[in-house]
Amino acid sequence: MKVEQMQRDNEVKRKRRSDNSALVHGELWEILHELKADRVYIVQPHPLGNESMVSIYFESKRKGVESMKPRIQNLKMCDVAKFCADLTKNLFMFITDIDNQVTDRYAKSLLSSCGTEQVIIKRLSDNSHDWVGSIFCEFTHGQKIDEAEARAILHEAAMNIQYILPAFID
Repeated sequence: MKVEQMQRDNEVKRKRRSDNSALVHGELWEILHELKADRVYIVQPHPLGNESMVSIYFESKRKGVESMKPRIQNLKMCDVAKFCADLTKNLFMFITDIDNQVTDRYAKSLLSSCGTEQVIIKRLSDNSHDWVGSIFCEFTHGQKIDEAEARAILHEAAMNIQYILPAFID
């Protein structure tokens, strides 16, 4: 009886996780198209509660743009310590010059090697954890971006995502 109940509970959790994942992907597509970005993804710390790594599970990108997902999988936080500290401290980051505004060498190298010229970052948090991830909205070409508009779009997406974002599971 208990085993059957556990199986039903697990099935409900899997369905909810799947539904929430679809909603997160939809929000990323909205950001991609509204801001005319080239790549939008979420960097998530894991395991939650004992964070030691960051990874990307959710990513949307334009056709022909290289994916960041394979480059940021189980990346040790100690390798990008300064950048992870910035991600946890800042609610919003608007980076228009990777070379001069990103001080962490590893993070600068990752962004530059994938052609990123500008990036907008919005921190995500929920009721249990101060930092559950960050939305990265990247541009690989010089583009005039209205910071107020970008802030509003990313804030709305964050409000829709942060409480339903499935924890990263390796």
